[in-house]
Amino acid sequence: MKTASPWVHLIRWALGLTGLTAAVVVSGASAVWFFERDDPEANLRLWSDCLWWAVVTVCTVGYGEHFPVTIGGRVTAVLVMIMGVSIIGAVAAMIAFGFGYRFAARLEEAVRHVESQQTSELQMLQAAAHDRSAAVSEPDGLQELLVSVPDADCAASLTWLLARLGWHPAADDDGMGWARGGTRLRLAIRPWTTPVGVQGRLTFGAGRHDRMTRIAREALRHGFHRVDPSATPSGARLASELATAVIERVVLRTASGFEVALVVS
Repeated sequence: MKTASPWVHLIRWALGLTGLTAAVVVSGASAVWFFERDDPEANLRLWSDCLWWAVVTVCTVGYGEHFPVTIGGRVTAVLVMIMGVSIIGAVAAMIAFGFGYRFAARLEEAVRHVESQQTSELQMLQAAAHDRSAAVSEPDGLQELLVSVPDADCAASLTWLLARLGWHPAADDDGMGWARGGTRLRLAIRPWTTPVGVQGRLTFGAGRHDRMTRIAREALRHGFHRVDPSATPSGARLASELATAVIERVVLRTASGFEVALVVS
């Protein structure tokens, strides 16, 4: 069931109060005229004067040019005064209600706006949490790997290699990382004495054999100085071996000892 608007109730109260005021004025004027019209000392012998007196009394103005002198007229005047004070109080209450309801409506609207924003944010957080849980549960979902490297030079060499292998920069609140497909790899420059993430060795698929050997040759100019754990040939000999031999796996090592293995994939 739909509730009527408070403004409808306010209008009804105003109409009812107007009718009550009119009834008090007319009945009070008539009663005073009835008691005062035949008294030789009365100054309210005309009904129009009694009506004027009743209006002035109800409004609590009291000019004093007309006043009852009989007992009945004075009793009627007391009743009209009491009703006038009550009516003035009711008018003040109605005005206060109007302003108060307007303020309350604006406050309620502001509260609803804040609650709607909180609800929207909560729904977004729930959706994000659901997406993340779905991604973790799926085989092809996002996997994050934290790699600890010992120094900035090692991080620079590994960064070059990641870009060369087709990884893309991906930044978030945790810092710069690299992403490829559904996998994210984040680098952390920390001493290897600190047990943080994977450290010391990574294996990447480099594609075809010719691409792997090309990347391995280029790695010699970007901080990687060792290829093949069983031997450490010179740069010229190494380039010759890479060009002539069919190598399925190449191990690259930085000066700080971090190793990356490239395999044909």
